Amino acid sequence: MRYIEAVRAQGKNLRSSRTAVTDRLRDLDLAQWRNRRLAITGMGASTNAISAVLGAYWSAGLPASGWSGAELGSAGTAASAEAVIAVSQTGQSAEVYSALQKLPRGFPRLVMTDAEVSPIAGLADVTIPLALLEDSAVRTLGYTGTVQALLLLRDALAPGCAPAADWDQLADELEPQLVSAEQLAAQLMPTWRNATAFDVVGSGMHAGTAAQGALLLREVCKLPASAYETYQYLHGPIEAVGPGLVLIAIGGEREERLATSMAAAGATVLLITTGEAATAAGGPPGLTVFRLPNVDMAQAVLAVLPLQTITWLLAEDRGCPDGEFRYHQDDTKVG
Repeated sequence: MRYIEAVRAQGKNLRSSRTAVTDRLRDLDLAQWRNRRLAITGMGASTNAISAVLGAYWSAGLPASGWSGAELGSAGTAASAEAVIAVSQTGQSAEVYSALQKLPRGFPRLVMTDAEVSPIAGLADVTIPLALLEDSAVRTLGYTGTVQALLLLRDALAPGCAPAADWDQLADELEPQLVSAEQLAAQLMPTWRNATAFDVVGSGMHAGTAAQGALLLREVCKLPASAYETYQYLHGPIEAVGPGLVLIAIGGEREERLATSMAAAGATVLLITTGEAATAAGGPPGLTVFRLPNVDMAQAVLAVLPLQTITWLLAEDRGCPDGEFRYHQDDTKVG
């Protein structure tokens, strides 16, 4: 599927994937993952989705930590986990497969995947199907579908807590937000086509959004992009802001202050936020604001939309092949 077609199919994908995930969760015995220290592991976009939901797990009292497959494979028992949740859309990520293989016999393994017949699914005690529609090469549907599926799993593991989101509202909000995101991308193109690098910054759930946005800029547009947790960004990396670099800040009050101050200093800045303060008095030149509705802990699903549409138009403007990779590695997949 073309990249922009996958971006536009996300509302339909969220609805169909939610049905499959919910049906499976209804049938599963999750006792081995309740009241346990959880390691949630993946690679690439899956790692970013994990980062976006960790705060929701913590708020439900679930002791969860996020790991790349490579890190979990190296840490082993030092990770101090008592059960694992592994995410691999293809079911073939070599690092996740290796990490699961190294776990001791009897260690509870839950695998979330779009390929229930796959090497990683073969190591699972239980699987949860993502049931994604046909996706682009850069796993557009996979990212937002995985965020939703992980939050649905969070709700199932902590049934006494309020749901992470109103899932019908989320799917309903996506279509109008996508229209606005495409309009935003067209508005930014005259200025942004001259950018040479991007910093993408966010905190809480939007640390994952920022990581996914930077990944898209690199994968789709072939442009240098770096992701930072907001407070880490303030401890030094912010010093690179200047001509040619675009800052994208995603979040709330602290990101609003960052975006406003950098725009006042002459930087090119996009703020993605649910807040109102940034433009209450007009805002400085160089600052563009994209407002999000508040959809609770699933806000990362909507926040990534402007990043997806911007990368689509930037890639087309640069003549980048649609969703194609230039460099293929022969050791990142198994099977």
